[in-house]
Amino acid sequence: MGVEDQPRDRVRLAAVGLGRWGRVMAAAYSGSEVVELRSCFSRDGDRRHRFALDFGCEEDSSLEEVLARDDVDGIVATVPNDQHASVVEAAAAAGKHVYVEKPIAVESAHVRRIREAVEGSGVVFACGHSARRLAGLREMRRRLSSGEIGTPSMVEVVFSNERGLELKEGDWRGDPRQCPGGPLTQLGIHQIDNLNYLFGTPRRVVGAGRSGISAVSNTMAVGALLEYDDVLAYLGTDWLTPGAFTIDLYCSKARLRYDLDFSWWSNSETTDKHSRLVKTEIGTESDDPDARVLRETDIELVSRNHLREEIEEFGEAILGTTQVEVGLETAIANLAVVLSTSRSIDEKRSVEIGEVLRELR
Repeated sequence: MGVEDQPRDRVRLAAVGLGRWGRVMAAAYSGSEVVELRSCFSRDGDRRHRFALDFGCEEDSSLEEVLARDDVDGIVATVPNDQHASVVEAAAAAGKHVYVEKPIAVESAHVRRIREAVEGSGVVFACGHSARRLAGLREMRRRLSSGEIGTPSMVEVVFSNERGLELKEGDWRGDPRQCPGGPLTQLGIHQIDNLNYLFGTPRRVVGAGRSGISAVSNTMAVGALLEYDDVLAYLGTDWLTPGAFTIDLYCSKARLRYDLDFSWWSNSETTDKHSRLVKTEIGTESDDPDARVLRETDIELVSRNHLREEIEEFGEAILGTTQVEVGLETAIANLAVVLSTSRSIDEKRSVEIGEVLRELR
């Protein structure tokens, strides 16, 4: 459906996949002045009916019914990773714009299917990487771009939680095929996109992984060294500890530390209020290195709504007034880092990111 066919005030969306995250997303964009929720679909009839009642929308009993609706412009798909390709193919074939959660997929063949479905279709494709929209990330990039913190040389990013301690055999998160690298696919990819936002796509990666004390056979802890053009990055991610979401950025004039209480992630209108960005610099200069004194300063962050913002951007892109920040190529580049790191762990060697990117074309 072209922009010329859409004189309406708000873009009309349908939610596809109505699990916990589907509800979180719907709560985030409910009441938006840019988009409105018209319908929903899940194969679970009870879940679908409850969702429709809770969010005041209609419900459809199949994906085909959703995509056949004239009053739906696009879909917000929060389905399992291995279903992304089939949903995107169906949506693009029906001329519906499509948003999927990260990662774009986990198998190379599925990425190629998504690329083929989207390219040349005229539909807007967006991938959910909202962490880059956090106030602390926006401020980090602003200070990098302005040069006020100097030249970056190193960055450390960590994302962990305790979910692996709860996994049982049979859970898709414990399956290396459905979830390569375990937390790397589900948690680490958030930080991979943050690094992409700050520095672009790395050249190569060396990774190591451990299964730890989990009851499943998948990797539960990952450490990776990523080489960018001018920066070295360390990525740490695991499913075996209480939550941590930190970024330490080291530059020639100052260093920045970002710390987020990730338990507030789903409450996207208040997430930024539970974060802190601290600048450390030399406060007292001296020719004697031992006489130099460091000074820490808390940086004020203006709260945003990272989840609503990305859905509203999706809606505005459908209207043709902007472009999505994380589209097909950025989403694929992020996955390439995940798959390269997983390959490095499995094959015990450094992996060029371009090696995997070529396989995704």
